[in-house]
Amino acid sequence: MVTVADRDVRSFRELGYHVARGVFDDGEIERLRDGYDYILELAARADLPENVLRGKGGEVHIHLQTPEPLVGPDALPYLRKVQWPALLHPAFEEIRNSPKFPCLLEPLIGKSLKQFINQINFKMPGGEIAFPWHQDIRPTPAFRDQVNNYVQTIIVVDEATVGNGCLHIVPESHKLGNLKVKRYAAGQIEDHVDVSSAVPMEGAPGDVVMFTSYSVHGSKPNTTDRPRRSYINGFVRAETCDVGKWAFLGGEPVPITSDHSYCEIRKN
Repeated sequence: MVTVADRDVRSFRELGYHVARGVFDDGEIERLRDGYDYILELAARADLPENVLRGKGGEVHIHLQTPEPLVGPDALPYLRKVQWPALLHPAFEEIRNSPKFPCLLEPLIGKSLKQFINQINFKMPGGEIAFPWHQDIRPTPAFRDQVNNYVQTIIVVDEATVGNGCLHIVPESHKLGNLKVKRYAAGQIEDHVDVSSAVPMEGAPGDVVMFTSYSVHGSKPNTTDRPRRSYINGFVRAETCDVGKWAFLGGEPVPITSDHSYCEIRKN
């Protein structure tokens, strides 16, 4: 299994990011694509509960960023993200609990890991979905020394290119600490950071992009005629965090838990 070499750890600490190539194989990526197809069927429903569409409750959130009120299949080009898809389809839970994650992350944050984010992002053709420059700052004091104890991971599900709106990261921006700007606020990050130095995180399916919660990043819309999908899992060294769901204890997977069944939106 792919791990992070000492030189890669040093590079991660210096630049604020690292790309691990070929972590997940073709079969695992196809399994994820099955999950994405399932989620698209859910998102195309016209009867989704308001709490799921607005993300109330802190778990499952099917986020449709439509330019006008739309539901059903017409809304699908504007599907931005789904939070905690591991509670909706087993493919996302299987990969979330893959032994490849503790193997990959042990040199950076150990093998006992909690998880604060489990999310799939969509960039559908024609949807004009973008993610403005921002940091993934986590709530304090629940997270301690997060620049050294938190790693955001993004699995490339479809080839990531500049043309289809791949992630860009500003090298060494994590050294600036918490910029304390409003998340996604237009132009505020640019007051602190030269975003012209951002590096595109182009990659092949199965690659994993990793970065710190302070690393400035963003992406532009997908200008191609094919979707670009990615799978995000944010892991934290367990002993430095008081919130989140357990993912691994000593490298062993911990199944996802929830007080909700989400049976009202699961397909029969």
